[in-house]
Amino acid sequence: MKSLGRREREKALRVQGWAGGISLDPRFTKDDLAALTMKVQGDIVLPTDAGYQQDRQLANNAFQSFPQLIVYCEVFSDIRQCLAFAQRCGLTVAVRSGGHSTAGLSVNDDMVIDLSRLRYVIVDPKAHTAVVGAGTNMGHLNAALDIYHLHVPGGSCHDVCVAGFMQGGGFGYTSRCFGLNCDNVVAIRVMLADGRIVVADDKVNRDLFWAVRGGTGGNFGILLEITYRLHEVKSVWAFRLQWPLRAGSDDTVRAARLLSIIQSEFTRKAPKELGYMTFLGWQGDMPYLIIRGMYVGPAERGKALLQPLLDVPGAEWINDRSGSYAEMMHYLVSTTPDLPQVPDLAREDKQSGYVARPLGPDDWQEVIEQFLETPNNSSMLAMEHYGGAISERHEHDMAFVHRRVDMDVYLDVFWMNEPERVDAVTFLDRFMRFMERFCNGQSYQNYPRLAQTDYRRRYWGDVFDDLLAVKRKYDPGTFFRSAQGISADPSLSATDPVSTLTGLLDGIESEADPV
Repeated sequence: MKSLGRREREKALRVQGWAGGISLDPRFTKDDLAALTMKVQGDIVLPTDAGYQQDRQLANNAFQSFPQLIVYCEVFSDIRQCLAFAQRCGLTVAVRSGGHSTAGLSVNDDMVIDLSRLRYVIVDPKAHTAVVGAGTNMGHLNAALDIYHLHVPGGSCHDVCVAGFMQGGGFGYTSRCFGLNCDNVVAIRVMLADGRIVVADDKVNRDLFWAVRGGTGGNFGILLEITYRLHEVKSVWAFRLQWPLRAGSDDTVRAARLLSIIQSEFTRKAPKELGYMTFLGWQGDMPYLIIRGMYVGPAERGKALLQPLLDVPGAEWINDRSGSYAEMMHYLVSTTPDLPQVPDLAREDKQSGYVARPLGPDDWQEVIEQFLETPNNSSMLAMEHYGGAISERHEHDMAFVHRRVDMDVYLDVFWMNEPERVDAVTFLDRFMRFMERFCNGQSYQNYPRLAQTDYRRRYWGDVFDDLLAVKRKYDPGTFFRSAQGISADPSLSATDPVSTLTGLLDGIESEADPV
C-alpha cells in the first residue's frame, strides 16, 4: 500500500473497512463495489455514509429518491466505469449535473452519475469559443468569460449547470439578442451507453447534434462537454421596474394594459438588444407586476425604449445600473427583494405553456385575477419573452422547436406541508387549465412536470418521431430511460418512426472506444 498515492490509500482503507460487513443492494457485491471504487478518480457515496442524506437531494426536495450509490465523476473514464458497472449489475442510471430538474429526473433509486466535478471553462479569446465541462454552473461560466468580455446566454440561477440547461433550450436575458443557450453551441462531446465517446457538430454525427440541442438530457448518452460560440459584450444595462397591485384600486387594470403593451410593442417589435422577463409575485403581503431584464448597450438607450412603460402611473425603479454581464446578473438576483419569496426547505411544482397569439387587456386582466387567487404568497407567475434572435431560427433547425411564440408562461407554486401541497397543486392545475385558451398546447421542456403525461408532443411537437429515430440509433438498447424520456408513445401503435433527418442513415463516428 506504500506505493499508492494518498487518495488511493484512503480508498483502499475504505474498501478494507467493508470486510466487517456492509449492507448493499443484492444486485452487486462488495467485490463489485470495491473494484469500481479503485477504478474511478472520483468518490462514491453509499446509503451508510454520513453525507448520503445531503448528497441524494436535489435543488427541489419535493423529490425524495434513495439511490444505492452516487458516483461523483471527475474524468470521462469515471463515467465509462459507471456505465459498465450499471449494465453489469442491472442498475438504472440517473445523470445529474446541477440537480435542478423540475420533475426530479436527475435522481433515482438505483445509481446517480454526478457530473458536478466536470467543471471547467477553456476559453479561446481569439476564436471567440469556449469548451465547457458538463458540470459547470452559470456562476462559474460567467466569471470565466467575464475577464475576456465574452458571453453566451445563460440563466439567472447561478448554480444551474450547462448540461441540463442547454439540452432543454436555455433562455436568458440576452437570448433575444444572441439566441438561446442551445443556439450558440458549435460542438458537443457525448458518451454513449457502450462507453464510446462521440463528437457531434454540423459535419460529424449531425443527427445527434440536432437532437441534443432541445432533446433534453439523459436520452441519447451522457453529455460530457459543450463548445460554445461566444459574443463580445463589454457592458449591459440591468433594470427592474415594478407596479403594486393594491386591493380595491384600478391597479390590476393598469397592469393588464402594461402586459398588453409589453406583448404587442416589446416582444414583437422591440430591438433584440432588449431582453426581459415579467412576473406577477408577492413582496410581503403586496402583489406586484415586475419587469426585469438587461439591455445590451448604453443605459440611456435602454431607458428610452422603456418609456412607454414608465408613462403608466405607479412605476417604481428597483434596479438601474450598468456593468459587465456577470456583475449585472449578480446585481439583479442578489440586491432585489426575493422573487418568489420562498421559505427555506419549501417544496415546488411548476408548469409552463407557450402563448403564440396576441392577448388584449381584457385577457391579461383575467390572467391577473386568476393568479391573485393563489393560496399563499409564495406563488409566482413568470413570462419569458421570446422574439428577436430566438424567433429568427427555423423551428426545425434543432430539436428545440418553440420559435414562433411570443412567450413562455410558467406558474411556480410552493408549500411546506401536505395541506399546503394539496392547495398549491390544485391551484397550479386549475390555473394551467384556465391558460389553455391562450396557449398553443406546447410546454418548455426545461420545466418538465410529471403530471404532463402528454409530454412528447408538448415538448417536441412534430419532431418527436425524429428524436425517437435518433434515440434508437445512438441508444438502441434503451439503456438511458426516465419517466419523461424519449420513448415510443404507449397509446399509439408500435410502428417505426418516420424520419427524414439528415445524417440519420450515416454510421456513428467515435473518437474514443472502450478497451
